[in-house]
Amino acid sequence: MLTLTRGLLGVVLIPLIPLALVDVHWSTGRQDSINIAAPTRASDIQECLESSLKARLRFEVRLCRKRSGWFDHCEASRSELHTVTYDEVTESYRVVADRLSDEGEPIAVEVPTRNEAIRLVTAIENFPMSFLTREEPEILTHSGAYLQVRTVFTCRGNSSRPFAHISRILTLGLLNNVENLSDWSDFSLHRQSL
Repeated sequence: MLTLTRGLLGVVLIPLIPLALVDVHWSTGRQDSINIAAPTRASDIQECLESSLKARLRFEVRLCRKRSGWFDHCEASRSELHTVTYDEVTESYRVVADRLSDEGEPIAVEVPTRNEAIRLVTAIENFPMSFLTREEPEILTHSGAYLQVRTVFTCRGNSSRPFAHISRILTLGLLNNVENLSDWSDFSLHRQSL
């Protein structure tokens, strides 16, 4: 019976081990920007696009610092939204990247293959640290500074416009919408490779 109990305990503990859903690395040796990848979201996006739907992946990034004797302090998160849709007329994928709350316009590209579209949607290149610090770069030098990153995946269904409009009103906008929020993953700013 003791062996069985240990076996069951092992089965219970294994799912509790969190999987890293994102990977963060410095973009340059100057450590002024980061690259973020969410390769585990590729299968979600693949499945969504196989149904000819719109897939969205929002990256939320926030800068935090450890405080002794108190809870850690985190700045408000900054987000970048990546959207991919399939255009049946041009037989290509449209990928739009929009860094929310910045001054820039969204960047849209057309790519011919689903794999290339998924690669673009699941990664951010050169995310500037200055966008996170909000004009307070001294936060980056704090000995307890770290980043937290999470992703929010949304798959939206296609349906006829009148039906979609009526259904959205009746269901308070919850129809044909799948959303999946990951946990925050922590990344130290003081490791070489982040």
